[in-house]
Amino acid sequence: MRGAQYEPAVPEKEERLLEEKQRIARKAAELVSEGDTVLLDGGTTTLQVARELKAFSRLTIITNSLLVLAELKDSRHLDISITGGMLRPDTQAFVGPMTERSLEMIRVDKAFIGTNGLDAREGMTTPNMLEAATKRKMIAVAKQAILVADHSKIGQVSFCKFADLQELDRCLMDAQTPDSFLRDLRQQGVNYTLA
Repeated sequence: MRGAQYEPAVPEKEERLLEEKQRIARKAAELVSEGDTVLLDGGTTTLQVARELKAFSRLTIITNSLLVLAELKDSRHLDISITGGMLRPDTQAFVGPMTERSLEMIRVDKAFIGTNGLDAREGMTTPNMLEAATKRKMIAVAKQAILVADHSKIGQVSFCKFADLQELDRCLMDAQTPDSFLRDLRQQGVNYTLA
């Protein structure tokens, strides 16, 4: 059994539930409008969102993810910024005080946030304290904070909580999300979309 601090590396996660992540990403792109400022968290689902956003002709995208940066670096029609900070090799994402300081300087229309754990009572969790603090800051600087998570995250609780479900503007999840969890979201007044 894996502990609450276990963080699988990107290659281990990238192919897992790929079709579900791609469907979630297409739904995420439907929420974006030309001219938006978009913040993309690190993670394999947000990487799929980045791939969908390449179809836009005018966006400003900020990310803490080297993988997202690599995906978008040749998109001349998009304005891309990276936060900087301390790089976590397992997630290929920048975290920590430098990342948080750079996030404090911006305000974005939409932030797409990933999670390791998603639980009706415990909220959203991740195994790393610095990741949790970075995700909290991302939610704080966004007009709309949107969770992108496949059904495998539901019922999982990791070491560090970064937000309650009510702090989100929307959850984007795949169609295999259990009805019991959707009922919990409705009871808590959380909007959701299934892909």
